[in-house]
Amino acid sequence: MIEMTRVIGIISGKGGVGKSTVAANLALALRKFKKNVLLIDCNLSTPHLSYYLGATDYKSTINDVLLGKTDINTSLYPYNGINYLPASVKFEDLVGVEVTKFKKDLLKLKKNLDFVILDAAPGLGKEALFVMDASKEIIFVTTPFVPMVGDIIRCKEVLGQLGEKKMGLVLNMVTHDTHELKSEVIEEITGVPVMGEIFYDKNVVHSMVMRAPILQYRPKSMASVGFMKMAALLSEVNYETPMRMKLHKLLRTIRNVVVPSPVIMPQSTEEVKKDFLSNF
Repeated sequence: MIEMTRVIGIISGKGGVGKSTVAANLALALRKFKKNVLLIDCNLSTPHLSYYLGATDYKSTINDVLLGKTDINTSLYPYNGINYLPASVKFEDLVGVEVTKFKKDLLKLKKNLDFVILDAAPGLGKEALFVMDASKEIIFVTTPFVPMVGDIIRCKEVLGQLGEKKMGLVLNMVTHDTHELKSEVIEEITGVPVMGEIFYDKNVVHSMVMRAPILQYRPKSMASVGFMKMAALLSEVNYETPMRMKLHKLLRTIRNVVVPSPVIMPQSTEEVKKDFLSNF
């Protein structure tokens, strides 16, 4: 693997925040900016990516690579313009897997790749740690609520023991309602810059049922626009946010003023830390 390849680990403190959705759609969005991308499912115990992608006819998995049965370069599966390395859904394929050799396998990659996106297992177990260690950059995925943001603080503390990494944070399922933490407050609390917001979009759920990433299922949806903005930022290219997305955010702000929610999160970092994060 060439030195210029950006290896990005997609990390979350717990499941259910949309980590695999972010990994899959970010990989496809980067491809739209002409980037050569490899997406790897590193969630060995509970792999979901193949389901989200609708990928079924692959012959090799990351398990085969880690077990020494196949070479990583011959195990990649072509999927809509990107390369994909799935994880096996068979329980028996976990037996004997040694995740510590994954970093060495990455170095064997011969393809001229711009990005390698690693979808980690949630939490801070062995499967998540090997992804953190192998990654040059980390993108935390969370939702704008205190418990999930607290998990990011824990992950960041562990990450600090693995050497210096470039970090960013993605807020998923954002509605911009008053019960949510604001992105600037989350940045101050975690010390990690928010590099993207993915609006709550029911089309994402529909796309999961249809087994197609939202960027393919509804390429002009609010969520898809969020992924394109993230990919443009990583690719260092300009991307003009559609006017309807700007209007959506403006209307939500006006609604919060005119029809205030009965539940309002504190607006200052100090209040949030005192009232909700005093144990951190």
